[in-house]
Amino acid sequence: MMKSQTSAPAGADTTAGSGSLRGRMARGAWRRLHRNRRHLPPLAASIALAGYGQALTAAPHGIVGALAVDAALPAAVLATRAWRAKRPYSGRTTRFLHRHRALPTPPNRPMRRAELLRTSAAATAAGALLTLMPVTHTGPFEAPMTGLWWLALTPATAIPWWWRRRIRAAAAPLGVEERIARWEEKVGGQRGALPGSRLVDPIDTGDGAWEALIELDGGRQTTASAIAATTLIASAYDLPISSIAVDGVPGGAASRAKLLVYDKNPLKQVPVFPGPEALDVETGIARLGLHIDGTPAQYQMWRPGWGAVHTHISGATGSGKSALLRSLFSIERHSGLVTSWGGDPQEGKSFGFWQDYLSYFAPGVDECMAMLIAADAELTRRSKASALTVWHDDDGDVMYGDTDWSPTPEEPLISVTIDEWQDVWGNYPEALDYAVRIAILGRKVGIKLRLVTHLPTLDSLGTTKLRQPLTAGNNVAFRTTERSAGYVINLPADPNDIPATWPDQPGVPTSGMGYLKGVEERAAMFRGWAPERAGIATRWAKRGTPAVISQEAAEHIGPAYVEWHERLAARRRGELPPVPGVTADRDATLGQVAGDVPPSAPQKKNGGVVAPAISFGKVPAQTGPGFEQQLTTTATAAGTPVRGDKRKAILAFLETEGQATTGIISARLGMPMSTVSSTLRRAAEKNEVVDLGHGAWGSVTAMAA
Repeated sequence: MMKSQTSAPAGADTTAGSGSLRGRMARGAWRRLHRNRRHLPPLAASIALAGYGQALTAAPHGIVGALAVDAALPAAVLATRAWRAKRPYSGRTTRFLHRHRALPTPPNRPMRRAELLRTSAAATAAGALLTLMPVTHTGPFEAPMTGLWWLALTPATAIPWWWRRRIRAAAAPLGVEERIARWEEKVGGQRGALPGSRLVDPIDTGDGAWEALIELDGGRQTTASAIAATTLIASAYDLPISSIAVDGVPGGAASRAKLLVYDKNPLKQVPVFPGPEALDVETGIARLGLHIDGTPAQYQMWRPGWGAVHTHISGATGSGKSALLRSLFSIERHSGLVTSWGGDPQEGKSFGFWQDYLSYFAPGVDECMAMLIAADAELTRRSKASALTVWHDDDGDVMYGDTDWSPTPEEPLISVTIDEWQDVWGNYPEALDYAVRIAILGRKVGIKLRLVTHLPTLDSLGTTKLRQPLTAGNNVAFRTTERSAGYVINLPADPNDIPATWPDQPGVPTSGMGYLKGVEERAAMFRGWAPERAGIATRWAKRGTPAVISQEAAEHIGPAYVEWHERLAARRRGELPPVPGVTADRDATLGQVAGDVPPSAPQKKNGGVVAPAISFGKVPAQTGPGFEQQLTTTATAAGTPVRGDKRKAILAFLETEGQATTGIISARLGMPMSTVSSTLRRAAEKNEVVDLGHGAWGSVTAMAA
């Protein structure tokens, strides 16, 4: 009986089992060589130099080639040493080329002394033998050079190389008893981070991860104490900070905490942005990423009936701030209840293509200042309108004044985002006053302030008055490049401890890793959504139906808001249009500064908003005519835009007086002490004034006299 034959499907690979024995052996050898390629350099170098030595022996003037190698080998060692010590690129061009893979990644692993000595000794020995070959006319395959080259030099070089690159067995995970014993020895002992504490019920959760309950010394330690000791706990278990999480327990018992330990951080896999549906419009809570324990990282846009929730975002360059902002813009645009205003002192670099799809975009510090003025004007309008709101109670009586606020399509939440906040108030100290007013009063009328800085500290905010309204809201802290003092928020560890790259994957950044504190009052590590490719991410910007403020509100704010598209188009043409309320209406504003026009609140002029007049208070007669003349000259200099007028007045006063304290300057000029202090600190950094200590300042001229 004949067996039936079946043919292979069309397109099937019929060559898998074909090929000669020699071909299959060659492919197998290549796979093995590729798998062990880290161990081949000593053998490859030995074979290459041996071939070169044989050629030198046969050449008529081989000694010349040998001397050339003697010079090249030390140069190669020095070049290798310099490359190993090279740090990440800092120049704009080199970073651009590296990002596009035109330059290799610098190792940033300097040679140790022992490694340098071994490399130098091997190069010296190889050079000496190569020189002897043409001198003695003895090649590497002739006695006695064969023994010196293949039995002495090659093993002496290769064996240490192979030993240091051997495949090491993975360390066995700690057992339950070892985990508890290590805690008692290094954490709960008398000299530990949490003396008297105990580790209870360590449980494996899979993939090398485990969790346990921390029982603290009640009355002496709290959950906050355990969170603050996160770095020391990671050190006790010999793990990076990114693999440890300490958090509160369900129910909020202050004498307990939860410990999560991961062999491999689950946040290494960047979570994918789920789209605008990340926002729950019923609660005002959006999901910004995932916590280290897999739970969603929750961010509060607003609280129903309570109002807007402010935000402070901090982190170093490349830590993930811009990607987070773009995710927030996507969520807000598609919500139908939020209108996004964005200010970028870097002319739009942080926001990218979003600058054309925001409801209001402010490029540069002048436009950012105008945006604050516009938000303040809308705050005033909404406050007055709310006070006149008519409603009926359950008894049918007419009532005036609405105390609750929730976003609606007719009156959406205004989310004012300002990146590089320190640049704005650094150029306009008066911006701090606007920000404080919006942070304190904006919550009740649906105006949200979102400030972005490089450090999570009070110094970066510019004033202590912003601490309470910001810490009561969302606080996002990404990796920083320097240690910080005076945290704005209670973080479990210094954001500086977050590595720039993954410890087991050099060159792979940890962008998006940070701490988020807000809705759940958690301070656990999280990672934001992965930034999508620009060609796809633009779809979130082009689609959706973003909320907009009413026509009445737009007319009340004036050209600062209504004409921002025209000013942006003019900037793209290379022009520098005046900014309403900031660099426009200069003469009227300067007249107020000089004292010709009495100060007043923001006014409508020619359909636009003029910046509130800046009052410097009454200057006593003993300040002399020099101060008044210098102030007038400073404020009315030809061609100077209206920016930093308070700074000029402070410096003029100090120049006239010679010496003064922060309190005296504040009282004489009628300015907040925080404005005077921050202005003088920045001036001292530029050597424009002299810091005498204890709040005293002196002019450079007076101190030099």
